[in-house]
Amino acid sequence: MIRFAAFFVLLLAAAPLAAQDTRFNDRAAMSRFKGNQNASVVVFEFADFQCPYCARFAREIFPRIDSAYVRTGKIQWIFVNMPLPNHPHAWAASEAAMCAGAVSEKFWPMHDRLFTAQAEWTGAADPAAHMQRYARDAGVALEGFQACVQSDRTAALLVRDVMYAANARVSGTPAFMINNDTVFVGMKSYEEWRELLEAALKRPKQ
Repeated sequence: MIRFAAFFVLLLAAAPLAAQDTRFNDRAAMSRFKGNQNASVVVFEFADFQCPYCARFAREIFPRIDSAYVRTGKIQWIFVNMPLPNHPHAWAASEAAMCAGAVSEKFWPMHDRLFTAQAEWTGAADPAAHMQRYARDAGVALEGFQACVQSDRTAALLVRDVMYAANARVSGTPAFMINNDTVFVGMKSYEEWRELLEAALKRPKQ
């Protein structure tokens, strides 16, 4: 079973970061982990902030999973950035979320705002201005956030996410991997998710 430590091992197979950025990117990477790191079930979500179905999942399905399984310590949830080439603002949105995580541990509030306000920033002439406002509203330290975004400081981490998705043979979003043996692409109802997670929880620990 792939656990969070193994996830980093796979990501670090890419070109190494500059020494001064290692700690910063570690904070960014860890900020999108949610739930019990010792849970027997780990779910990887591969998503694109500009993907409509990813936004629908984030708004309609994930809050119920979060309440029943993540916050209760039953599972760990890991968000993997997969900005698709046909979505011109997806990369910038991923950087904004990761920078919010690195600077102020606000990845998830930024994640939620980017998805709930997706129609606003994707159709804007200046999406970056909206993302800066979302960061401010979430309580992110703006000076550090702006410096992070403008210098593409988390770009290497995003490249590693994309490489990890490729290694997992994920080609579309939203996609999900439960532990290391169940991968699927697309929307499922909460009831379907409950069945999958309950079945995974009943399997013997590996």
